[in-house]
Amino acid sequence: MKKTYLLLIIIFCWQSIVFAKIKNNGIPFIKNYYKNEYKGGTQNWDVVQTPNGLMYFANNDGVLEFDGNNWRLIQMPNKSIVRSLAIDSLNRIFVGAYNDFGFLKPDKSGKLSYHSLVNLLPDSERDFREVWNIYPFKKGMLIHSFGSVFYYKNGKISQIKAKNEFHFSFMVNDQFFVREKGIGLCKLDGRSIQLIKEGSFFKDLEIVGMTPFSDGAILIATALDGLFLYKENRIETWDISLNSDFKTKQIFCMARLNGEYLAVGTVRDGLYVFNTKGEFVQKVNTKTGLQNNTILSLHLDRDENLWLGLDNGIDLLEISSPLSTFPRNNEIGSGYASIYHKGHLYLGTNMGLFVKKHDFSNRSRNEFELVKNTSGQVWSLQVIGGELICGHNKGTFRIEKNRGELLSDVEGGWTYLYKEEFPDILIGGTYSGLILLKKSEGNWKFVKRIDGFLESSKELLWDKDNSIWMCHGYKGVYRIYLNEDFTKCTHSRFYGTNDGLPSNLNINIHKIRNEKVFSTDSGFYKYIPEVDRFEKHQYLNNLFGKNESVNKLIEESNGDVWFFEGNKAGILKSQLDNSYEIHKKTFSSIQGKFINAFENVSVIDSENVLIGTERGFVHYDPSIVSRFDKSYSTFIRNVYLTNAGDSIIYHGNYSSTLRPNVKAESKVSLAYKNNALRFEYSAPIYNSSEFVQYKYQLIGFEPNSSVWTKKLQKEYTNLPEGDYVFKVLSENQYGLNSRADEFQFTILPPWYRSYLAYFFYAVLFVFSLYGIVYLIRRRVKRMQYLMEKKQKEEIKIKEQKFREEALIAEREIVQLRNEKLRGEVDFKNKELASSTMNIIHKNEVLSYSVGELKKALRKIKDPTALVQVRQLMKTIDSEFNSEHDWEQFEIHFDKVHENFIKRLRNDYPQLTPKDLRLCAYLRMNLSTKEIAPLMNISVRGVEISRYRLRKKFDLTREENLIDFILNV
Repeated sequence: MKKTYLLLIIIFCWQSIVFAKIKNNGIPFIKNYYKNEYKGGTQNWDVVQTPNGLMYFANNDGVLEFDGNNWRLIQMPNKSIVRSLAIDSLNRIFVGAYNDFGFLKPDKSGKLSYHSLVNLLPDSERDFREVWNIYPFKKGMLIHSFGSVFYYKNGKISQIKAKNEFHFSFMVNDQFFVREKGIGLCKLDGRSIQLIKEGSFFKDLEIVGMTPFSDGAILIATALDGLFLYKENRIETWDISLNSDFKTKQIFCMARLNGEYLAVGTVRDGLYVFNTKGEFVQKVNTKTGLQNNTILSLHLDRDENLWLGLDNGIDLLEISSPLSTFPRNNEIGSGYASIYHKGHLYLGTNMGLFVKKHDFSNRSRNEFELVKNTSGQVWSLQVIGGELICGHNKGTFRIEKNRGELLSDVEGGWTYLYKEEFPDILIGGTYSGLILLKKSEGNWKFVKRIDGFLESSKELLWDKDNSIWMCHGYKGVYRIYLNEDFTKCTHSRFYGTNDGLPSNLNINIHKIRNEKVFSTDSGFYKYIPEVDRFEKHQYLNNLFGKNESVNKLIEESNGDVWFFEGNKAGILKSQLDNSYEIHKKTFSSIQGKFINAFENVSVIDSENVLIGTERGFVHYDPSIVSRFDKSYSTFIRNVYLTNAGDSIIYHGNYSSTLRPNVKAESKVSLAYKNNALRFEYSAPIYNSSEFVQYKYQLIGFEPNSSVWTKKLQKEYTNLPEGDYVFKVLSENQYGLNSRADEFQFTILPPWYRSYLAYFFYAVLFVFSLYGIVYLIRRRVKRMQYLMEKKQKEEIKIKEQKFREEALIAEREIVQLRNEKLRGEVDFKNKELASSTMNIIHKNEVLSYSVGELKKALRKIKDPTALVQVRQLMKTIDSEFNSEHDWEQFEIHFDKVHENFIKRLRNDYPQLTPKDLRLCAYLRMNLSTKEIAPLMNISVRGVEISRYRLRKKFDLTREENLIDFILNV
């Protein structure tokens, strides 16, 4: 057990040492945050980080809040510049501005707002000018301005006024120091500020920084007089070479970094990093990536990134990373090859070969220069036979310090093959085949092109039988056989899909543990000489799995193997059992920066590795071990109601993971009309936010979490009523998941499904039930009433029917009576007509008899007979003209025809008896011929009488006389 504890202590101490190291080679990766990005003022006076990772900046326009993706600005009520920030024991952010100080507190919607404490001061004490520093101190807060130092605790403020004027203040080892102009360096002692021993030394020197130092000393930085040490009540100059720089560059701020390192921000020349021995480590300024050379504030965050508050902008430096940009600027082009040779570092780029004398253990300040004659594309750098050979677009160069000598002008020096078995032979691969170089008088000399093979030969590898393997990027694999003096290719063998390879494209050859390994887009293959074919390399395929194809493998002398998979880099760490373990998390921040098909690594020693990228090189120090297990949180930053014009209901500051000491409001209840929401979230990861992925779930709506996504928001629409929890977490570039954040809310049912509505429905139901009972009773009564009414109606209908039937019967009786009467009328008409016809016949007979008597009268001679005949004729005439028959006819006719003649006589008094007689005959429907003898006139006379009768009735041509008379 003791051994275990001892081992843990040793590991912890070793890790502490490792983590404390800051590189002195290259420039830390820098992220620039510009003013137009954070939308605040130019100057940033202070920087703090909350326990859960959010960053806050004291800015000219207020307090800036940054969560890794989004910026917020919190302005002061008086719109003044914010000079200072601090975090108290309750995780509140204290703010110092002009004539104001207080803290930020979330409101009901989780939005941070400023709460001033100045109201605790008398009106007479509120003109204290700028608040330059705030410090947590003995469960309270010390607030420092040029005029006073305030102590805030438990809602009360005490005050210490300056005798002259306070300058900057510092908290060192829980002791408060402040320089008072004209007096010197002072310290808070109880409730007063007293001059320390030897403190008057600084009465005219402007102190800008104080930090704990080794052996109990305090390091003091002045603006223009360099660095001093205060130890055992004595002040002495720290005699280091950097002091001369500091005196001219003007120090503005200083911070202690992890381990033995310190950082100084200057006004004129950016950032300086040095160790406790005074040795220079890093210098970063506008030439190497900063936005501005004036640094106003420094802060080392929990991930050991250094934040710089600048005079114009904010910058982030990854000073703890084992990776850095190399060289310090990107003016040499893309990195294709690098090598360290005879104390000189050579970098081959698309712009040429660059060199400088370089000591990796002690950073060199000299710059790279172009090697003479090598301007243009460099492909490779190899030390062969003690000479540095450069493969170049122009050909093959021998490099000696800063000068290049062209050995061969055969264009495109890809690579060179050297075999100890042939120490004087060097085979080069070019754009147009192979070339031969031989060593003569200790130097390599170009001999000739090797005949018989003209393919571009980018990758070459010797085989045991002295044949040469060559991979062509587009054509496949060749095996080249040369003659004994290497001047000619005797024959070559092509290997393609017919020989076990999956394709002829993108095949690369590597030598790993003395084995030929061929990488393709479909995995790794190896050559089987017994069958002269290729087959899959099971171990490497199983090791890498079905990921992106591996472009290049580069074996180190210690057995580790660098690999480039797609556009990612990693190392296969060789294990004791000869297996490999994949390590690639360290290089996740530079993924996507390599030159495809031209990836390159140069391992110089155990602490220095150069990796070629699209923008120069990256320096890697394997001795710096990065931690990939640092826990972090994801935060819901905003919740919007999208149905209400993107109104914000939550500003993200009630999260239990964000502010454990702040009580959240009760669960949010939303009206049904607000059932469309958008959630915005972020993880406070600053050095690699572009690689962070998120996963979310709306519990109560979605059965499972989403797939990983880089989107920073999720929107939902038309959510049904119910209880919901939106939950989100993230995964960083190392595959580590964060703590999740969640937002609980309830969508209330629509008004017609609310509790009040249901109560109303219940009341309505009761009333409805009562109403239904009432209606049923009323209906029963009505039905009874209707039945009675129906019965009455039925009775009435029956009575009516009976009456109708009786009426019908009566009508039938009347009809029968009428028919009988009509029959009688018809009979009487017939009788009348018969009588009339008899009269007509009698008159005809009488007329004929008179005529015959008249004829006989001429023949009678006897006077007595003549008298008798004439008497007879006279009797006949009297009978023929008698009115008695007409009167009888009129009487009988009116009885049959309802007083027809009488009505005519009354209605038409102008009618003569003759007219009346004609009307009677016409009503009897007698023809003209039948009427003529009755009226003792001719047929023509009847027609004339009819005409006159029409006129007396005033009939038109269209009216029929007979119809008129029948209707009278």
